[in-house]
Parts: sequence; C-alpha cells; structure tokens
Amino acid sequence: MVINLAMYHLRTIEALHRLRSFTLAAEDMQISQPAVSRALAEAERRIGGRLFDRSTRSVVPTRLGEEVSAHASMAVATYDEALERISRHMNGDDGVVRVACLPSVTATLLPSVISDFRRDLPQVGLKIHDEPQENVAEKILNGTVDLGILALDSSIPAELEVEGVASDRLVAIMPAGHRLAHRDELDWSDFAREKFIGFDAVTSIGPLVTHAFAKHDVDVDIVQTARSIPAVGGLVSAGLGVSVVPEMVVPLVKFEGIESVPIAPAIERTLVVVHRKRGPLPAVVDRFRQSLLS
Repeated sequence: MVINLAMYHLRTIEALHRLRSFTLAAEDMQISQPAVSRALAEAERRIGGRLFDRSTRSVVPTRLGEEVSAHASMAVATYDEALERISRHMNGDDGVVRVACLPSVTATLLPSVISDFRRDLPQVGLKIHDEPQENVAEKILNGTVDLGILALDSSIPAELEVEGVASDRLVAIMPAGHRLAHRDELDWSDFAREKFIGFDAVTSIGPLVTHAFAKHDVDVDIVQTARSIPAVGGLVSAGLGVSVVPEMVVPLVKFEGIESVPIAPAIERTLVVVHRKRGPLPAVVDRFRQSLLS
C-alpha cells in the first residue's frame, strides 16, 4: 500500500532534518511550532514509525528518519522547481516562441529583435520558420506556430489579429553602369523599356510589384522570375535585367556591381505580425510580440 503523505508533511520532515529544531523549522515554513509538531506526528502515524528523537534541546533523525528525509528532500526540491518553472512560464520568463516569417524579414528585421529578446530572456527558446507569404498564415491557423510576420494584403484570413510592424519602400536594383543607375529617382514608366527580373507569385514581393506596374499602366518585359531575394539579386548582378525589391533587403543583394534607386510615386510593403484571435496569447509569446512592435 502506498503511504499517503501531503506536501506539508514532506516539507516538515525536510525542514526538521535540515535545521534540527522545531523552532527553526516553524520559522522556515512560516507556520507555528505546534503546527510543525502536529504535521510530524501525523506523518509518523501514516508511515508507521518514529522519524525523529526529540528532546528539549535536540532533534535527531532516527535511522528510518534519515531514509525518509532523503526522499522528502528530493520530493520538495522537485516540487519547488516545478512551481518555479510554472511561475516563469506564466510570467513570460520561460517557454518556447514559434514564429513563421518571410525570409526577407528573417534576414533583416528579425535578428536585432531576437538579439535583444535573448539578452533579456536567455532561457526562452525561439523557433523560426522561413516561409513564403502563403504559408505563414496557414501555419498560424493550424497551430504550427504562435506568431507570423508577413506582408499586409487581402489574403490574410479574418480569423487572424493583424498589427503593423514596419513599412518598407520599394526600390529599383540594377547593375552598376546601367543607364538608370545614375538617376536620383525613377518613375514606374522607366521600367517599360527594360528587361525585368520578377519574383514568383507565391512571394510577398511579386504580387505587390505586379500591382504597382498595373496601377501605373506599365507593361514590363519579364525575362526571368525567382523566389528568393538572393536569386533575384544574382540574376540582376549577372546583367540579365533590372528588378524591384523592398528597400529593407537591399543589403542582401549588394553583390558586386548592384545599385539601388528609389521609385516615385513611392509604394510601400507593410509588414504585420499576426496571431489567432481566439483566446489570449501565452505570456512568453506576448512578450515576443511586444518586442516586435516596440
């Protein structure tokens, strides 16, 4: 038969073994001395043996008491550690944050946020998923991740809460020495006579650039498309054409011989953080969300 001891019984045994005094044990547990005596007596009755020999001057564990105290100490330590972990989790000081975001965000906006967050909360785990635009919202909805960072557009499901993070102006990139590279600013119509390197439709950039050209009634000669920013940058660097990218990612495509020029009228990509509307976020996830928004 399993002996039924409550945590206060175990704490009493542990404190008496450690402090060898009813008075000190009572102070340590912040209860009265008679309460310590009653807890010990009840524990001994349930165990069926004497745990401590006590006199007016000393409290000495019996052989049985030594054995039981060792187990009580381990149980108390494990219990207290579990409570500490639960407290840290509820306070947002512990746990794991899962984030899905655009590759361009992972490489530009996110690193400084992660660095600051890890400095303040080094024990929190971060799992980052690089995903194209269409996959970020899906991972939020199916519970694979807690937060998503993507470009604002009409495809974001209504079930998601949306908060703005940053705005990112579109700029042109071209090889050095290109006829447009010396310009201080370009018009969208300047692309009508250029070979163009585009982004795939599954990216956040492709549809935005396509919409910009349509808005300004510009037909472009798309000679090649690619999905990643480095790939587009490489094609431009090789002289295959010009392209349009968010200004935030220009450092990622600064291959030898690539220049960037602003475009007017300005068109911006708005980046947002999204999460499910249903129920509050876990504390640690909300702390990372606040770091993104600050």
